Amino acid sequence: MSDRRIDRRAFVAGTGLAAAGWAASSLLGAGPVSAAESRGEPVVVTSPDGNVELRFRVARGRPQYSIAHSGRTVLTWSGMGFELGDGSRLDERTVLSAVHRDELDETWQPTWGARSEVRSHCNRMVASLRIPHRRGAELGVEFRVFDDGVGFRYLFGRRWQDFEVLDEHTEFRFTGNHTAWSIPANYDSYEYLYTETPLSGIGGLADWQEPRDDPGQRIGSAATPLTVRIADDLYLALHEAALYDYPEATLGKIEGGPSLRTALAPLKGQGRLKARLTGPFSTPWRTFTLGRRPGDLVESHLVLNLNEPCAIRDTSWIEPATYVGVWWSIHKGRHSWAPGPDLGATTENVMRYMDFAAENGIPYVLAEGWNKGWQTGEGEDFANEQDFTTPNEQFDLERVVEYGRERGVRFLAHNETGGGIENYEQQLDEAFAKYERLGIPGVKTGYAGVIDKHYHHDQTMVRHYQRVIEKAAEHRLMINAHEPIKGTGIERTWPNFVSREGVKGQEYEAWSKGNPPEHTVTLPFTRMLSGPLDYTPGIFDITWFPEQSPEDPHGADNDGTRVHTTRAHQIALYPVLLSGVQMLADVPENYRGAPEFEFLRAVPATWDDTRVVDGAVGDYISVARRSGEQWFVGTLTDEQARTVEVPLDFLGAGSYVAHFYADSPETDLEDNPNAVAVTSERVDATTTVRARMTNGSGHAMWIVPAGSSDPRNP
Repeated sequence: MSDRRIDRRAFVAGTGLAAAGWAASSLLGAGPVSAAESRGEPVVVTSPDGNVELRFRVARGRPQYSIAHSGRTVLTWSGMGFELGDGSRLDERTVLSAVHRDELDETWQPTWGARSEVRSHCNRMVASLRIPHRRGAELGVEFRVFDDGVGFRYLFGRRWQDFEVLDEHTEFRFTGNHTAWSIPANYDSYEYLYTETPLSGIGGLADWQEPRDDPGQRIGSAATPLTVRIADDLYLALHEAALYDYPEATLGKIEGGPSLRTALAPLKGQGRLKARLTGPFSTPWRTFTLGRRPGDLVESHLVLNLNEPCAIRDTSWIEPATYVGVWWSIHKGRHSWAPGPDLGATTENVMRYMDFAAENGIPYVLAEGWNKGWQTGEGEDFANEQDFTTPNEQFDLERVVEYGRERGVRFLAHNETGGGIENYEQQLDEAFAKYERLGIPGVKTGYAGVIDKHYHHDQTMVRHYQRVIEKAAEHRLMINAHEPIKGTGIERTWPNFVSREGVKGQEYEAWSKGNPPEHTVTLPFTRMLSGPLDYTPGIFDITWFPEQSPEDPHGADNDGTRVHTTRAHQIALYPVLLSGVQMLADVPENYRGAPEFEFLRAVPATWDDTRVVDGAVGDYISVARRSGEQWFVGTLTDEQARTVEVPLDFLGAGSYVAHFYADSPETDLEDNPNAVAVTSERVDATTTVRARMTNGSGHAMWIVPAGSSDPRNP
């Protein structure tokens, strides 16, 4: 690992801000403001293409900003600032003292992701605010204006020592009661269905949502990303980037209009206290991704571009890929997590999965429940008794690892903390060192349940998740976090953070009312804007109801549960949903003998190019992703049957062969959801494919250059 460490109190190196501290005098090229600007005349910054405009002013002592796109106001004058623990406020009596401007332009290569090369090009402005009642201390605000949106963050210099934040007063004042897609804010979970409402109605529960009694739930406010339709040809995604050592920002409502403000996750049991900080410190970026169509939001790299460069010198060990495991069999009630006659994580059962993986060229196998500590079920005993180095008595870790190594398959470890954070941190060094020694390439972490002393999304837990990812990097381990803090683009800096859950995922289809078809055509335009998503797709037997284990807590209640899509929809999810580790979630027996399984065997987990061909939030989406010379295209629909035209103009010159995985004439969501037709035909860049889908279905294409060797062989 690189010797370089990122100091979260420091600012970005090499961009004109002093890493050792901040003050107006440290800004290269900074100059005094004009008399008009000192009286409240806006400082204006535009994007390189001139379409996005950011305005900033200090009016009557209050800092404010507004954003416009192509001459249309997106956010009108919105307040900024803080309320501190000593009772002082940083949104009144401030003075604009200096302004720094420059242009930033770089092209960088992600370790993995949606594209193999990304350009980050913006115009930047840093405003210095003098706070007279803070003995001359300065607060900086850095704006970066890209062609696809805006980001800004607050900068505290060295004079800001050991201070407390009670509230951040960043506002988002919209010009109308626009349509928005949201989930409720919850300091412990993001596992909700999205609702489509006016801005004034964000944060409510969807009709499909089953009642839940979560301590952190606060109906009436919303989590980010929040996606908003400003006009038919203008969309906004409101989120944050580079969240370190700070609580997550949710969105609360402002009385008197469809406007919002930041509502930081509090420290549990500490009143209004949100964060304890010391300078120099830079807050997370407040991000505003803009596009003329919903697909532009998906294609944007703005959140990634507001994160720091890769902190890991040698990234060759980070290998995105697909995996299989015992997860679905456990959730469907055939196997159990805890030791006993139906344990899923036995030596023999996991080796059976390794045989299947080796036969089909799948690099990884994951087994939840492999370690000691699952006997106690749930609660405090469960959280404190988890042993992350010792396998259960029915699982031989060394034997399984060696068995896989002989077959070219690697074992992924599972660490379920159950909310026992102190117990987990005490074992991190020993556990991760053991995994590295055994050649285990990654860990799926879990934080199910209540954490006694903290909210999942507060400042302390944000520090914890970061501690885990940095410790994992030291031991060359990838991390896929479940029940995590939301993504904010830090996979640019820490590319071993290959995926995270943070979503109402497919597990709900195993033992509850489940997810409606529109859920997976909403996620790309909402949750996935925050980063990679471990939704665990790939269910082939949509209505599978296996013999139930007596150890299954849901038991016969599982009867009648099913996945609310077709098999073709499940296949098409792979090019649509981005994840650095992508699960083939069904059990091996449901894949064997299915010709369409060739698509899952071939689909990569990292890409050279990504195009959103078409889409409407909550209705349908079509995404094309390229790996080398091959393209994988996924098209999905909601509960409505529809035909989507997919022009293949993204193909290069020459002829290609397209393999189609689509509905057959007999496919029916209710009565015959597993039917898939597999066909092939010659195509080129002038071809337009009509993707016909029944309700809740999908359409997938695997496109290879004509004349290449048949890629369908394992």
